[in-house]
Amino acid sequence: MSLDLLIRNAMLVTPTGQQQSDIAIADGRFAVIAPAGTLDASPEQTVDAAGLLALPGLIDEHVHFRQPGLEHEEDWQSGSLAAVMGGVTTVLEMPNTAPPTASVAAARSKLEIADAGAWCDFGIFGLPAESEEQTRRLAESGLIVGLKVFLGPTTGGLPAPSDDRLLAVLGMAREVGLRVGFHAEDAAIVTEREAVLRSAGRNDPLAHLDARPVEAEVAAIERIGRLLLESGARGHVFHLTSADGLAAVERERATGVDLTCEVTPHHLLLDLSAYEAAGGLARVNPPLRGEPHASALLAALADGRIDCLGSDHAPHLAQDKRRASIWEVPSGFAGVETLLPLMLTAVAGGRLSLERLASATSERPAAAWGLAPAKGSVHVGADADLVLVDPTLAGTIRADALHGKNNLSPFEGRATVGGPVATIVRGRIAMRAGLPAGAPGWGRAAVHEIRSEH
Repeated sequence: MSLDLLIRNAMLVTPTGQQQSDIAIADGRFAVIAPAGTLDASPEQTVDAAGLLALPGLIDEHVHFRQPGLEHEEDWQSGSLAAVMGGVTTVLEMPNTAPPTASVAAARSKLEIADAGAWCDFGIFGLPAESEEQTRRLAESGLIVGLKVFLGPTTGGLPAPSDDRLLAVLGMAREVGLRVGFHAEDAAIVTEREAVLRSAGRNDPLAHLDARPVEAEVAAIERIGRLLLESGARGHVFHLTSADGLAAVERERATGVDLTCEVTPHHLLLDLSAYEAAGGLARVNPPLRGEPHASALLAALADGRIDCLGSDHAPHLAQDKRRASIWEVPSGFAGVETLLPLMLTAVAGGRLSLERLASATSERPAAAWGLAPAKGSVHVGADADLVLVDPTLAGTIRADALHGKNNLSPFEGRATVGGPVATIVRGRIAMRAGLPAGAPGWGRAAVHEIRSEH
């Protein structure tokens, strides 16, 4: 067998344990995984990973790369470069672009853009369209990894669908075998609360939090559970923010529905002081809640009740994030490049195991969105996606050191322990020693089968 790359002496971390290993790669796939020092081979390239961890390449299931239509904030080339610099080998991108990814034509167009510029592999979510037939064509196209439904107000101003419309979408998704992800905030509660706060003259950063209470998340999750039970579809809650929301997810699971969920580093690691320190930079949908929610969610991630970690990478121009009134500040900030260093810091602090980190950033996202077995795990025959990590690497999050177009975040100045030193996408080194080593256009769609159009 002719090997392209051999990684020697790495501590391979999987969801089930750790083993000192030699990892051989051929034709973009894992060819041999053997105990360290036992593999006798002469590959084209060898990396000595002594002292390093080898994790499955991260799947960031929640990014907004803003293209098409909002390229001034981010694009596929800059966003995917930031991804590989942060150890992410596959990204799943959200549909609220301009135009939204709500048709087969829009999905094909976005995939063509990604194919031309992406440093890492990718998949895209579709948005249910006004037309039931158009939604069915999109769901059956084979172009998307899942559907995304916005139940509350968010970037793009997308209206929340009615129960009847949602049941139709969920029925289609069940027939096709797609999972449906939800932005879980109740639109009526948020709209009413925001109107009251605006009338009272509130425009400070905390007003955004007060407009989006825990009750809005719980109400949305209860609605999701009811509709999933009625339709038999599979669902997913993106960016869970509260202990109450987690309890609602667990109640719905107890009824028998297939409901997975995600949490983000900012909802785990930031407290309410971020609003005072960072102002509008801390505005995000759903909002930061701090304690006791943050610790409860991190504990649930650590014990497996929360399935996935995603960054919700959603950059905006600096001047827009610094507007005086919080109502005029767009929600979201950069995150794809900082996800791994932040969570490795939680590992270093004893709050999360490496095995659970690997599961939440590889195995479970791959399973949720139909990417397994090619993605999400290190086994012979799988895509050779890997990140080498120095667990002792000291760093500081600085916007001017990141690689997206707009990198401000409320984590500015945060010290980190542990970070990626090499990112390998399908057997090709895309980042090494903090420098890009690949090229745009290497990434490809993680969903390969394109069924006939309808």
